[in-house]
Amino acid sequence: MRLALIQPIVLFMFAAVIGGLWAWRRHNTAVAALAAGFALFGAGLLVQVGRLPVTNAGVAFSSATLYCAGTLALSQGFLLRAGQRAGRGLLVAMAATLLMTVWYFAEIHDDLVTRVYVINFGLGAMLLVTAWLSRGMATGTTTDKAMFWVLVVLGLHFFPRTLMTVDSLNGGVPEQFAQTTFWTGTIFAFAILGVIVGLTVIVVTMADMVRAMQHERDTDSLTGIANRRGLELGAAELLEDPHAAPVVLIICDLDHFKSVNDRYGHQAGDQVLKAFADTLKANTRGGDLVARLGGEEFVVLLPRLTTEQGYALAERLRLAAAATSYAAAPNLTVTCSIGVVQVKSGESFADALFRGDELVYAAKHNGRNRTYAEGIGPTGRKPRRSKL
Repeated sequence: MRLALIQPIVLFMFAAVIGGLWAWRRHNTAVAALAAGFALFGAGLLVQVGRLPVTNAGVAFSSATLYCAGTLALSQGFLLRAGQRAGRGLLVAMAATLLMTVWYFAEIHDDLVTRVYVINFGLGAMLLVTAWLSRGMATGTTTDKAMFWVLVVLGLHFFPRTLMTVDSLNGGVPEQFAQTTFWTGTIFAFAILGVIVGLTVIVVTMADMVRAMQHERDTDSLTGIANRRGLELGAAELLEDPHAAPVVLIICDLDHFKSVNDRYGHQAGDQVLKAFADTLKANTRGGDLVARLGGEEFVVLLPRLTTEQGYALAERLRLAAAATSYAAAPNLTVTCSIGVVQVKSGESFADALFRGDELVYAAKHNGRNRTYAEGIGPTGRKPRRSKL
């Protein structure tokens, strides 16, 4: 009895640790669902070990209910992680069917062996359906792949374990259930898989939290795009990629932005910055790097693009910015001055940034609201400035 209590205690401990990770930052409801799943499975085992409802039918139905609830919680956690909304109704229907069948073979026609098949095959099927619905994780990040395959193994194990040990149920005598090879195998499997799944969830959750904190550190809180640190890190990675060339750098500086804050207030100024960041995101590709360099200056780094293509994109950005309207200042029109350069082979990002900034400076000097691209038409720039 005491040895059998170890497994539910272990599951409760994993539930507490995973729940604690969620409570620390409350960043991911999928983690909370996984914690609930561990707790409910632990409660189901505790009901069976302690025979808390004294009747056999009561133990069977109570534990099955907790196992189903735990499986649904685990499924919810995996589906949330996979970003999958469909399939929850199917899983609930499977759980309801399982419970009705267990109730029948506990209250109406007492049959332990049939209940064992129904519960184990039913829970395994629910987990495998969840794996199918969240199969997109199999081609995702390393952490997604780890979660997916742990789920598959967890779902599959119910079938061979049940088939290999069901003959030990001695004709289905409930009073001898705790001494059967089936129950011993169940406890052992839950012990091994519980630890594997629990540790995987904890490691993946911690990795996700580290990644989320890094993202927050490297993201501009106002606009949601990369900040200067994120830009420098992303640029270094992109420029080291031999498949990224040619790389075009676009620098955008909003015109007369100080006057926007002075005349309309900082709320309007923040709205302008957010709107322009949205314009950048809407007109760039997934692999492009978009950042707020500071103040009203923005940068876009575009791999596999020529200067001519970068110039065409910059013109779209400039025209889109001028056409944007703002709820906080309906009569406000904000333009931008843009510089476009192609990063040279072996050139540092800082040097490319300096060259692009020179073009922005020339555009400002020659009337603002224009795009200057290196090697495309006259720039009319002022004498070259020295680097600071």
